[in-house]
Order: sequence, then structure tokens, then C-alpha cells
Amino acid sequence: MKIGLKNHMAGRLVSAAAVLIGLGAVWTFGREGVKPAFIEQDSWHLIRAQVTEAGVQVETAGENLMLHRGVSVKADSQESKVFGADYVKDGIVDESDLRWSSANDWEQCDHWLEVTFPEETQVGLVRLYWERDNALEYAVEYSDDGKNWTSAAAFFASPEDNCQAIYLEKTVRTRHLRLHVTDVRREEADLSLYYQNISLLEMEVYAGIEREFLIETPGIGAECERTLPVPEVPEEFSLEFAGADYEMLIGADGKIEDTIGEVQAEVGFALKKDGVVKELPGMAVRIPANVELAAADGAQLPEGFSVMEWQGFGGTLDFAEASVETVLTGEAAAPGDTADDGAAANGSNAAAPPVKPLGDEGYVMQIDAQAQKVRLFANTRQGLCWAQKDLERLAELTGGQLPAGVIRDYPRYCVRGFGIDVGRRAISLDLLYRMAEALAENKMNTLLVHLNDNQIISTSDYDSTLEGAYGLYAGFRLESDLKNESGEGITSSDLYYTKEEFAQFIADAKAMGVNVIPEIDTPAHSLSITKRFSKLGLTGDPEGADQLDLSNPDAVQLGLDLWSEYLAGDGADAGTVKGQDTAGAEVSAAQTAVFAECAGVHIGMDEYFGDKSAYMSYLKKVAGHVQELAPEKEIYLWGSLSKMAEDLEGVSRDLRLHIWDVDWADPQDMYEEGFSIVNSLSSSLYIIPGGGYDRLDTEFIEERWQPNVFETVEQTWVLPAWSERMLGACYMMWNDWSHLNGEDISEEDLFERFCEPLEAIAEKLW
Repeated sequence: MKIGLKNHMAGRLVSAAAVLIGLGAVWTFGREGVKPAFIEQDSWHLIRAQVTEAGVQVETAGENLMLHRGVSVKADSQESKVFGADYVKDGIVDESDLRWSSANDWEQCDHWLEVTFPEETQVGLVRLYWERDNALEYAVEYSDDGKNWTSAAAFFASPEDNCQAIYLEKTVRTRHLRLHVTDVRREEADLSLYYQNISLLEMEVYAGIEREFLIETPGIGAECERTLPVPEVPEEFSLEFAGADYEMLIGADGKIEDTIGEVQAEVGFALKKDGVVKELPGMAVRIPANVELAAADGAQLPEGFSVMEWQGFGGTLDFAEASVETVLTGEAAAPGDTADDGAAANGSNAAAPPVKPLGDEGYVMQIDAQAQKVRLFANTRQGLCWAQKDLERLAELTGGQLPAGVIRDYPRYCVRGFGIDVGRRAISLDLLYRMAEALAENKMNTLLVHLNDNQIISTSDYDSTLEGAYGLYAGFRLESDLKNESGEGITSSDLYYTKEEFAQFIADAKAMGVNVIPEIDTPAHSLSITKRFSKLGLTGDPEGADQLDLSNPDAVQLGLDLWSEYLAGDGADAGTVKGQDTAGAEVSAAQTAVFAECAGVHIGMDEYFGDKSAYMSYLKKVAGHVQELAPEKEIYLWGSLSKMAEDLEGVSRDLRLHIWDVDWADPQDMYEEGFSIVNSLSSSLYIIPGGGYDRLDTEFIEERWQPNVFETVEQTWVLPAWSERMLGACYMMWNDWSHLNGEDISEEDLFERFCEPLEAIAEKLW
């Protein structure tokens, strides 16, 4: 990447460039970089970290010889002037624009890339980053004179992965090394028939593997006051605990909380040497139960009801005859509402286990047959929501005969969501309520509402004029006071939500346990604004008519004013909005600020085609403005920084990025830059009714999809599930084609598409 260059060198956490998941997984590690004549580099490189049954097998090497002074590269040909051979030694492994590409000649597929070292050099390992893995027959060769070549490693099948480590059977000493391709694939299915050239992002050369060792999976006992053991590593290295997917069980200090049932967790470690830090893939660890509440009789929960921890007692409880008591144990508790950890119910045969370590959404459910009582403990009302949902489901699955015992449950990911575009299509509040209720039933805690958007200008049928573009459909679905000099407002005329009813919806969803995240998308997707304020839009190309001209201070101020209207009230009374949560407590929405009860907001920021520096300035201003108005709220945006940012200085790392397209935002780069990540990858998680993504591939979701995996045809990125910055996922519904199929696809059809993958996605996120 070309961003964050000041933080490029030693001390940065470096994660996987390409990953396979599961037992036997291999993480291959690359460097992001820059393109100077000489690149200063780390003293050692993590070549491979392979997950095995025993732990993580590690291989390290010294310096990449390609980055030494005096190394030169040439090739037999190049596709064009912009794809020169020097790019294979620029230290950048993931930029498709910075690569060598040979001539594309259907009659000649014999291509070579030659490296010349300033002096005889020992070579034992070559790592290739293929931009396209269509090579069929190829070899790594060496030569003393650059004329007579000897094969050091030969291959007669295409590489299995885009990142290929080639271990030479015998190390060689040479001045000349080359990759020589003699045949390529010619298949219609993968388009290799049309691309007979060789394309390489980077070539790394090492003297060989310096260290190879096993980092054993730590064993955890059942004793009290447990701490995660840190495995041993060779003395020149050190290892530090980096995080766990269930951070409520394993704290940052490695302390392990008490458990009443066995738990499988993923933990991560960081390997250090000479001030260089490399993250390792997660290890699956077993945390045995260490709290025995009573003599368990082996009672089981019904099939289809899954929780993190369970301990069963003798007997059952008739739900219809039982009393249910809810207890808030955290800061949200009202006076007299709080019970001490370990408090017992009258007549109980089991004390309530600790609940405070279970975070904002965890809960404890105590089913007491002797006392004929169910007690629900949680730190927050949201946790009580999930407890009550699970209690209702358990009663349904058992026919009302609840097995006596104690449940402790808590989520793996903190963002578990769905988002819907209501800008391009008029979506009723009734449908939003139905969706919020369905999300709550599945313990999904986020509903993103994309409030403004317009027809995609470039794919719309119009007269190709600016005036014609302004005539395309655009929606701003929430009541706004913003009007132009003629008194024309941006609020949609066909259907809109009043401030009061949207604030009420936010409060009602919150009572269900669902956080509504409202999105106002600027500076692009803003035709509903620019058609009323045409002087504030880009006017050079009709396809940019929906984009604010960020060189105009008035356009920037308008974007800020919109957030002021909904976060500060700006004098607009949203009304008094009240309701009850599932625990029976009264909740109130804001008296003046429509978004006051939201846990977070989304500021858009995707697909802008104007000036990049103006975009970055606007991003910082909007994010800073929202943070100043509502410092307690999380701020989300569509990841666009790989394409838009030359420099990330001054951009808050508290921002939460929805990764929707890997070209606009490379998930690995954004993670390494310190941002928190939400998976909304278009190829996996987009529903476009009537379009190319009409429905989600539920088979893929059920069998292969994971929230921390970003899989495309070209590459797969895996972010560490154990990292607190891998937040979760949010699948999306975009009404791109509603202007064509709105009457053919009803709201019931939309709800059906929303529901199809919901259970499978929810299960993997919790």
C-alpha cells in the first residue's frame, strides 16, 4: 500500500497476506511497502506460520535479498510501459498496478524474469506473489554467467495459491536467478485463454529458512484463578498474548474467568524479535469448566438450542407455572435493581454464577426447579433481551418443560447486523419493524438504515445531460429541514419518516436489543441533495451529478449541517418518544436529537470520484464533527481508504470500516493500519433484488462463510477472529434496480430475501 508510510517499518504488526483456514492452515506473510530505489527492511521475516494439531509451526528467514542495494531486474518483455520488471522488487505485494506483466502473445508464452545480484549470493528460498496464477510449466533457474541456466526447482502445474513459497532442494550460490515460464493455461472458464501473459506482483529471495520451531498450543487447567500460559519460543524471540475471540473469558492480561461448562476459544499471540512484531494465526484452546454449582445429573439441552456454557441439575420446571425474575447487575441497573454476583434465589439448589465478566450482551439464566423460578442476570438491558429470547425459544423446544440448570451465554462478535437501502426504494416503517423483530429473534444486534441514495447514473436510461441526471430518482427518506433558496427540500415526497416516528423506531428497536445505525451517505450517492443545491455538486460529467463538490466550502458545510440537524437537534423537536424494553423498564428517546438513542451512526463516504485530497479533508471534518456532537457514539463508514488515501495521517483509528470492496479498501491493509473492521463484502453479503445478487448464496453461507474471512475470486484475506478489531459482519440489501422492478418485487419479497440467510449468519456471528 501507499498509505501510512511513516509507520511502515519496525514495530508494526504484520498479519497474513493470504490465508487458508482450518487445521493445517497456512498463513503466508508479506510486506506492504513503498517504491524508493532502496528499501530499508526488517532484519527477519515470518515466512510461514502453519496451524497443526500441536500448535503453530513457524518458519523465519533473514532479509529479502531482492531489496539489497545493487540488485537489478530485467524481463523478456512487458505488456506496457506501466508494468515494468522493477515492480517485482518494490516491497509491495498487494497492489495490482505495481507489477510486472509480460507481453500477451498467444503464439509465444515463453517468458522470463531475471534477477542479477551485485555479487555471488546464496539462495535457498524464493517467494512469488502471482497476480494471475495461470503459469502451467515454470522453473526457478540460476546461472554463473547469465547465459547458461540450471534448474533449481521445476513445476508442471499451476501454483495452488497466489502466494507461493518455493524451497530449493539445495541452496545455490549464484549471481543470476530467473523465473522461467514455458507454458500457460488456455481455459475459457477462468479467462486464461485470453491472458497468455505472466503477471507477477512481487518476487522475494532469501538465503533460506533460518529458524523453524513449534509454538505449542497452551493447555488450560480447571484450577481457580487461571491465567493463560504463554508458550515457549527460542531465546532470541519473545511471545506475547495478543487477544482472544471471547475477550470476556480471557482478558488482556491473560486472566481466565471462571466457567461452568467447557468452552472452545481462539487465542492469538505476537512473535517479537529485534523490535519487529508479527501476529500469528489463532490457536484453538480448550477452557474446561472450573465451577461446580451442584451435582450434575447429565441433563441435556434440547437439540437445536446452543449456548456457550451449561450445567444441568435434576428435575424440570413447568414454564407455565414458573415465575421469571430479571436482574440487572451492571451500570444500567436502577436503584434496587442490582443483585450481587453469586446471589441465590430463595429455596434454590444453586447459586447464580458470576455475570459481570460476560460483557454487554452476555447473560446468565438460572432455571431452579425447587424454587419454581427462572432468574435472568445481565449487565445490560440488551443482555436481558437475549436472555428472554432464549428462554422463550427453550420453552418452545421443550414443550414448556425446562431442564433445571444454569446457562451462561455470550457472543463471539460485537457487530451482528443487516443493512437496507431505503434511499433508492420507498421502504415502509412497518417492514423495518418486522426486520428489527426478526433480527432480535436471532440475537442480531444491528440494523443499518441507508437513508439516502439514487439511481446509479452510469447504468440508467437518461439523455446523458446534467439536467437528465438530475431527473433520475433520488430519495432522502428522513424528514429534513434543509431547503434551498426556492424553498425546495431534500425530503422524499413519495414516502418519508418523520423525525418523531424515526426516533420512536430507534427507541423501539433498542428495547428489542437491536441498535439502529442510521446512515447519511455523502459526498457521493447524494443526488437528493445536489438536485436541490446544484451549485454544490460536481458538474463536469453527468455521471458525477450525485457527488458533492468538496472544493466548495458550502458543500462541506452542508454535509456538516445535516449531522447537526439529527445529532444536535438544531432546534427541531423530535417529540417525546417513550416505550418499554423487554425487562419492563421505560426507555425514552431524545427530546430534540433524532439520533440521540443510537449506539452509532454511519457517515457513508463510498464511491467518490472527485478530488482525493478534498475527500480526505471532508472525511476528517465529518468524523470530527460527529464525534464532537456525539462523543459516545461509534462512527461507521464504507471502507474506501485504499483507493482514496495517499496518507492516513490525522484519520481517527476509532472509525469502524465496513469492508465492501477489496479494491476500495484492502481488509488486511486497513486492519494493519489500526482500524476496526466489519465484513460487508459485496461478493458474499450483498442482496440486490432483481439484480446480479438477487439472493444470498445460503449454501455458501452455511458451509464456507466465516465473518473474519474476505473471499474473492482472486484472493482470500483472513483477519484474526481473536482480535478485538475484527468486529463482525453486516449483510446488506441494495435496491439498485427498484426503479425497474419495484412493482414486481414486493416488500414481502424483500422480507423473504432478508430472512433466507438470517439464521445461518446469526449462528456464525454469535
